[in-house]
Amino acid sequence: MLLGLAGFGVAILIMAGVSTLPTGTSDQRQIAAIYAQYGNRMPPTAMFASRVFTGDPDEPAVDCASILGPRTMVALVFGQSNAANTVEPGYAATQPVFAFHDGQCRKIHDSVPGASDVMGSSWSRLGDRLIAAGRYDKALFIDIARGGASMLNWGPKGDLHALLLGTLDKLREQDITPTHVLFHQGEADCSIDVPADIYKVLLETVIGEVRSRLGENVDIYISRTSLHQDFGCPDRQNPDCYKSCPAIVAAQTGLADPARRIFSGPNTDQLVPWFDRRDGYHFTAQGADRFAAAWIPLLAHDEMPPQSLK
Repeated sequence: MLLGLAGFGVAILIMAGVSTLPTGTSDQRQIAAIYAQYGNRMPPTAMFASRVFTGDPDEPAVDCASILGPRTMVALVFGQSNAANTVEPGYAATQPVFAFHDGQCRKIHDSVPGASDVMGSSWSRLGDRLIAAGRYDKALFIDIARGGASMLNWGPKGDLHALLLGTLDKLREQDITPTHVLFHQGEADCSIDVPADIYKVLLETVIGEVRSRLGENVDIYISRTSLHQDFGCPDRQNPDCYKSCPAIVAAQTGLADPARRIFSGPNTDQLVPWFDRRDGYHFTAQGADRFAAAWIPLLAHDEMPPQSLK
């Protein structure tokens, strides 16, 4: 996120993804108007293309079909750097925790192939905890998070939109169906002052597109996050140098709708305070541990007995 955020002042070409929004509809016109007004704020995430971790060449590929099963969690993860490989020190998964990237499945040791950066990940921690708790026998993560990414990048006219839809297509081609979608992003939009109502429209649009491709049987989780060190205040040891955007967190929270299997994820503005941000932005190991632990009760909702309709 640090490098991606550093280029926030640079206007870049808006690269169109392949959107499912019908051309000429009011939704399409609304999206076009959003990018016309705010597109020049879109962070230049292209710099992270060369920093995507592609996997340990010495780690053999595993037959993806052998990982899948009724007790396997299959989680598509996207967002920005705190959903990628930025935790230091790292954590090597000890349980059967795998990653899908570039058409292949491999065991995760620390960094998750497919996401930006090469340090530790919160998802290896989460996979270990879920399996150790008996929730699942295996976990498979498809992590495409990119440092510095805004909702403008992931949205229908953003440079990461095609990555998201292309990943969903690849999963379908290999008969890999996610059980969960985990979204963690918001610091970038807080930093570049994307209005909360614009943020909500973009996120709701993207979630709708993901839902249209995955169907109704996948649980979608939206984390609440916006906290970061303000660039105008260089002392990361000073809590007054940190900025958060309650309106963006409220927009993230407001999209939760259990009836549609859309749920709130952890609120890392509260869960990972400024002193657990190793460089003003990214989680320390302690912060990542708390983040992983916070997912456990949230993901356990599907173990609850069906409620009576009376």
